[in-house]
Amino acid sequence: MTAPSTSDTTGASTRWLRRPRPRQDPSARLVCLPHAGGTASAYSPWIARLPARIELIGVQYPGRQDRLAEPLMSSVTQIADAVAPALAPYADRPLFLFGHSMGSLVAYEVAVRMEAGQGPDPAGLFVSGQFAPQRSAPPKEALDNATVEAEARQSGWTDPAVFEHPELRELVLPALLADVRASLTYHRDEPVRLRCPIAAYGGQGDSGDVSGDLAAWGELTSGSAVWRAFDGDHFYLRAREADLVADIVSRMSDWGEPPVGHH
Repeated sequence: MTAPSTSDTTGASTRWLRRPRPRQDPSARLVCLPHAGGTASAYSPWIARLPARIELIGVQYPGRQDRLAEPLMSSVTQIADAVAPALAPYADRPLFLFGHSMGSLVAYEVAVRMEAGQGPDPAGLFVSGQFAPQRSAPPKEALDNATVEAEARQSGWTDPAVFEHPELRELVLPALLADVRASLTYHRDEPVRLRCPIAAYGGQGDSGDVSGDLAAWGELTSGSAVWRAFDGDHFYLRAREADLVADIVSRMSDWGEPPVGHH
């Protein structure tokens, strides 16, 4: 099949997807969805750890960085509704989805849409730092800025130093608040069971029942399911980046990433 053109500068794919190291003939693509307040560039360091055969695609939510002027989105499902069709031009290679924290919920919802016919079936779903949808509490009311800022400082959702600079604060806080609202209002009474395999990751020092929260993701697939807890807190993936990426690459191979040159 023909690889998507890197010269395409229009459409949903260009708005939503970032390809920091485009590959003309990758064996597979890893689509990475950020945490609350996060950006596509958060995954740029992974490029140095991924084999050249795997192309990384970062998802850029509106209301931040080069999409700062665009309206924020208020729900996980609204984001997934936009991301799923944006991936269509990249269906010529197996697509694996990875999300951290809120990004896990978005990745799951994207996988649901892909398996429902909005694109190719995902080759695998990687979730991180997030309990499974069936373990979510009833939706909460929207939080005010002060509450979100306090939680962001405490949880490490973003660099606390940002709040000391008024200009940066004005840029970061609206997106962070919108994402937190989207996460806390997300709920499925009966989550859809996927066909693709799922791997769930987390930090052993994160809040809640980490092992139970990660294992519960296995209930959402008829395929294989595994989970692994790393040393660290909610953002364990910063210190354990090398180990996490290596595990992901290994599982991509196990789950059917084709050999180089065979698509």
